Amino acid sequence: MSMEQRRGRLRGDVRVVLARPPKLPRTLGTGALFAACYGNVGSSIYYALGVTAAIALGLTPLAFLLAGCIFVTTALNYAEGTAAVPQAGGSSSFARRAFNEPIGFLVGWIQLLNYTATVSISAYTAIAYLTVFPVFHFLRADVNHELATVLLIVVLAFVNVVGIQESSVLNLTLAMLDLATQVVLVLLGIFLLLNFDTVIRNIHWGVAPTWGNFLASVSIAMVSYTGIETISNMSEEAKNPGRTVPRATFYVIGAVLFVSAFLPTIGVSVFPIQYDAQHHLYFTELGTKWANDPVAGIVTRFPSQVLAFWAGVWVAILAFTILVIATNAGLIGISRLSYSLAIYKLVPVQFSNLHPRFKTPYISIVVFAVAAAVLVLPGKLDLLAATYSLAATFAFCTAHLAVMRLRYVSPDLYRPYQMPLNIPFGRAAIPVLSVVGGVAIGAVFTQLIAQNISYSSYIFAGWIALGVAAFVAYRRYIGQFLWEPLAVPPPPDREVQHEPLAVPHAARIRLKHPEQVRDLPAPEPAAIERQRHRRIRRLQLAVERAGRLRVMLGLAVCLAVSVLAVYLDLSRYDPFGPRLGWSPGVLVVTFLSALLLVRSRYEE
Repeated sequence: MSMEQRRGRLRGDVRVVLARPPKLPRTLGTGALFAACYGNVGSSIYYALGVTAAIALGLTPLAFLLAGCIFVTTALNYAEGTAAVPQAGGSSSFARRAFNEPIGFLVGWIQLLNYTATVSISAYTAIAYLTVFPVFHFLRADVNHELATVLLIVVLAFVNVVGIQESSVLNLTLAMLDLATQVVLVLLGIFLLLNFDTVIRNIHWGVAPTWGNFLASVSIAMVSYTGIETISNMSEEAKNPGRTVPRATFYVIGAVLFVSAFLPTIGVSVFPIQYDAQHHLYFTELGTKWANDPVAGIVTRFPSQVLAFWAGVWVAILAFTILVIATNAGLIGISRLSYSLAIYKLVPVQFSNLHPRFKTPYISIVVFAVAAAVLVLPGKLDLLAATYSLAATFAFCTAHLAVMRLRYVSPDLYRPYQMPLNIPFGRAAIPVLSVVGGVAIGAVFTQLIAQNISYSSYIFAGWIALGVAAFVAYRRYIGQFLWEPLAVPPPPDREVQHEPLAVPHAARIRLKHPEQVRDLPAPEPAAIERQRHRRIRRLQLAVERAGRLRVMLGLAVCLAVSVLAVYLDLSRYDPFGPRLGWSPGVLVVTFLSALLLVRSRYEE
């Protein structure tokens, strides 16, 4: 709210005008949201397929199927959270609203790593698809490939600093072309390339891949679904977000699941699993020779040379274009998120400074574009994919916990859309899909941490350490608190949901026209209900008497034991068999969910 003084009609008079701060115009409908989101999610298949096949081998279709199931729970979770809190930031906004500002910063900082990795992997793969053309064959050399990727990132960063806006009509057209192309490729692949006997022979349970690698491949396959936050970041510009956001989410779910269910199956059908006797390992050319451009490799196997040639040309052009747009979208997401964090004083205010001429947050664009270029320099696609997956799965897991907690700390928040499958508990209902999604994503996240693909876990830990140190230094510099619980929820961003008053017909007395209701005493809870509340209260008092320090020590011990179990390989003590890899994420996320639910039930 801003205040402006203006001169009145008489001398000495002053008029005070109160004006709201400017907001983004709500002009985006369901189609625009779907196009923007599918442009990011649909483009991921162009690089996720190859890096997933390198690890999952013959179980690549199953890895994408399990990742798709997790994606459905996450997409519905984001639909509820975004419809209730239509703010840019996605999981960072959910965490800031459900927990407190420091946790919101941590999630937002990791989201910045997610966007940085998006810029790196999209630009790297876009250059790879250009090498289909003979004139760009020199880019197949590693050094040339990396330099061209860095140059592309620099050019797009300059475009975003200058502020050249991309056309929404162009984005919609390219997204529809991309979807149509993928559907046609799937249909042609089913009729011309798919061989179920080869797909079955590719399966070597527990050997190629091992169970640990298979769990890691599921998390890597989630790279193809990690653009779902695009809708959340654009929710402030959506018309009637309570309706358009869920509809756009449903359309994205249907389109992505259709492509991701068939294209990996076709890929392992035309590139079967082979055994290298010299190095004693299994491999597929989809994850080695065609790892950087897997879709281009699939179309080369069409029986007609003319069809294979022109399909390769079309896929290369379209993939390059859509991946450049995805790279640009990552830079836009970086600028929006860093600007939002700076407004809330979670990062230095310099990140919200606008260019004096172009009026764009140029500092944040330049800083994180440099970080994206540095991430490209090792030239390892699996490193980019693993870093991308680590940041995305952490943000997704936090989003599940935050949306679940919001139901208890803000029960009156207007929710135009709620996820199905809810269990009444206390003053709200537990979303089953959030619990299932949070546990599953926590499992694949800890499995990724344990695998440490190309030292990606070290990069993730270093990024967190850098962010926490910068946050502590900045908050002490400006004299703000480092940690403060969410004592009072912030004012609602939407109107409060009004439930109709349920009055039994027997309690109504009609006196002419008005209708009055008898003042009846509220019924007392049943004896069983009182006993249940008493038992839960005793348990809560016992936990409070234990002290917060002991609870924190218990969590630390639980985490340490989980990490130690992965390091010492305790899978041989698993009751389901020694071949089944065990992930401590199930234990950790389940315990945190239970703790948050018990605490939230009595929070006021």
